Amino acid sequence: MKMKKFAAAVSLACAGFVMSPATLAAGFPGAGVDNVPSLAQFKVTFTKTFSEQLLKKGLPFCNGYENDISKCPASARTYTSPTLYEPNTKIGRSKAHLDGGPIDKNGAKICASSPCTASSDFLPDKVREAFFQWGDTDYEDDGKPFDEGPKSGDDAPMEVHTQVLSFQLSPLYAQDKGSATRVRAGDKAPCQARSLGEVESLASGGTGFPAESVFHMYVEVDVDYNKDGKIDIRVYNEAGIGNTVLGGDPLVIESPRLDAFPPKVIYSHTGDSKKSAPKIYLRSDPNDKTNCDVDSAFEDGDGNPVHVGWIRVATHGVNAKIGEFGDLPDEAARRGPRDGKGFSECPPGVGDLACFTEYFNKLPMMGIPQEEDGPYPECPPDCKLIELESFMVVENAGNVVIGWTTASEIDNAGFHIWRARKANEGEQAELTLPDGTSLVGVERITETLIPARGVSHNGINYSYVDSNVEAGNAYYYAIQDMDYNGDGNIHFELIKSATVK
Repeated sequence: MKMKKFAAAVSLACAGFVMSPATLAAGFPGAGVDNVPSLAQFKVTFTKTFSEQLLKKGLPFCNGYENDISKCPASARTYTSPTLYEPNTKIGRSKAHLDGGPIDKNGAKICASSPCTASSDFLPDKVREAFFQWGDTDYEDDGKPFDEGPKSGDDAPMEVHTQVLSFQLSPLYAQDKGSATRVRAGDKAPCQARSLGEVESLASGGTGFPAESVFHMYVEVDVDYNKDGKIDIRVYNEAGIGNTVLGGDPLVIESPRLDAFPPKVIYSHTGDSKKSAPKIYLRSDPNDKTNCDVDSAFEDGDGNPVHVGWIRVATHGVNAKIGEFGDLPDEAARRGPRDGKGFSECPPGVGDLACFTEYFNKLPMMGIPQEEDGPYPECPPDCKLIELESFMVVENAGNVVIGWTTASEIDNAGFHIWRARKANEGEQAELTLPDGTSLVGVERITETLIPARGVSHNGINYSYVDSNVEAGNAYYYAIQDMDYNGDGNIHFELIKSATVK
């Protein structure tokens, strides 16, 4: 079975159709155009060299590190966009076809204008399977969408190819309205490659929903750091120029579960597995989106562009309901979506905007080279690369809540949680604590890694709920951090306990 693995990986931000059960059973609908509202937010980290240039221009990056830019931490070079919104993102879809079949290989026609019946309703350039860059081994086989395939024979599912037709998001909140920050793709970014996607049925031999989805995005980002209405820089994520079919470094956004067109999901581009963040490059003229030239100050000797940073995290909330036009976003966030259906990534009843914001804030950033993520604190060979600031264990309503805060994280892939029970009289101890407490049932209770979200210069809060406990027992817990080589360190120095009532 052929493995599909991505190139470097976006997670960025739809009133839509409600599919009936009969429609779902019949498979994917025909070709169409989804015209949907979108939310988006992103974080970019600039290189030390580029941040030094920004500092000289008066932009607040690496303040205090003027005399030695090499000591400027990534946190002082990271820009977080405001929440962005667009009422009518347009995404074209093909008819369904067999994964690995002739249409998949030769190209599916993408509808650009309803009713998608005449040949003139479709884009002239088809979308072929070969356009997706599955072969880059930097993308882990991590259980996320499209790790394996295409299937063959009776196992081959149906799928749909997609293309972003129009995509331009601007600040949503009133306090950000003066900002010129934008994210653009499709016909709003004429210098960029096409942003293409695929929706594939999850079932073996499946003909429709539920499905998984991915987009390979090529975006241009206008950054207005001071919110003064002027574009400070314009960056993009393709190592080349021109509106070509393929780019060199796609921003990959994924969603593991779609139930309709248009879906109501949050696509994400995040560092919850071992991936490298896609690089960004600098346009020469930030005020002319038709000027595809690269800033000559950031080219190598052969005229090739030199990257100025990376897209670390991005989210795209599709089918977002934030109230009717004129409503305050905060009000819409409090009362929840009017159609009663929130994003599938969040608890029922939570407003789309509140859900989207919380989801974005919890996503871990994608990795960048260590020399750029640093400087790291002085660390002799026997030091702890993960510094735990606090660790607590409390009983709550028959469950045990484990919470911990890191002060810093270096080369951290994530965490596992270990648990043991206090031994009853007559039970043979498996582990004895320094205070003489005997423990039994020592086991790791996390099946999958809790992904790291902190970085070298600052940590973050984590929590986990253990519901597989019995009343009357005292349970002891310890945290284990894991690096990218699969090596772990259990923090025995911070074992805590709770008794379940």
